[in-house]
Amino acid sequence: MPEMDSYLQPRAAITDNIDMQHIQEVGGYCPLCGKTLLVRKGKRVNKQYQIAHIYPNSPNEHQKEELDGLERLGRTSEDFENKIALCKDCHGYYDDHTTKEEYLKILNIKKQLLSDNQIRNDIALVEIEKDIFIIIEKLFTVHEDELNALNLRYSGVKLCNKIEDEYSLLRRKIQYNVCSYFNFIKENLKNVSDEKNKKFEVIACEVRMAYLKAAQTTENKIVIFNCLVEWLNSKIPEATRDSCEIIISFFVQDCEVFDEIS
Repeated sequence: MPEMDSYLQPRAAITDNIDMQHIQEVGGYCPLCGKTLLVRKGKRVNKQYQIAHIYPNSPNEHQKEELDGLERLGRTSEDFENKIALCKDCHGYYDDHTTKEEYLKILNIKKQLLSDNQIRNDIALVEIEKDIFIIIEKLFTVHEDELNALNLRYSGVKLCNKIEDEYSLLRRKIQYNVCSYFNFIKENLKNVSDEKNKKFEVIACEVRMAYLKAAQTTENKIVIFNCLVEWLNSKIPEATRDSCEIIISFFVQDCEVFDEIS
């Protein structure tokens, strides 16, 4: 008699709250093909998705053989970690054409989503002084002449020592922001500190704390940078993503975000 696989459990109903978590996790779009999972028609919102098992809930013989020995997520097949929101087409195709390659592709997508969500949860409670919005507001109106007057040519040597070549696109983005805005932000943060004592040091410590919490979960610098940008944006909803990227780029150069490569 074949040994029972304790990972496989009877199918569990998905509550509305869990269903919403799956949709939020993928940002409302199919992580395989990019289709929107919720379509509005008049006053109704139609579901164009299904919650798929990554490792099949009731694998057939082909699936058992194809996926034998591969990593599984969660303690059982019914855990949140083993499920993901997919459009109906991708779900149907995956169920009918389960291969090792397709399985590992979806598994790695889910692992990245879980990691991203863990970082967001870890840094969500880190607060940021609202005075940072003073600088963000000024970014909206700063004139090119004012930036030029601050002599913003910057070599970016420190960035080369902190961001590896594999993150070259991220490095170029940060370097552009640093070369354009570093001295402008530094001057304005100094003014905030002059008016309110140690305000700059407090802001810098808060950004450093958010970075350290994110770095506990992943070493991927693109993921960390984007999560810090989203964190700052969530604390200052009036800001734009671009302005938050500029602020986080400042703190990369100022050494609160990312450590030197050993």
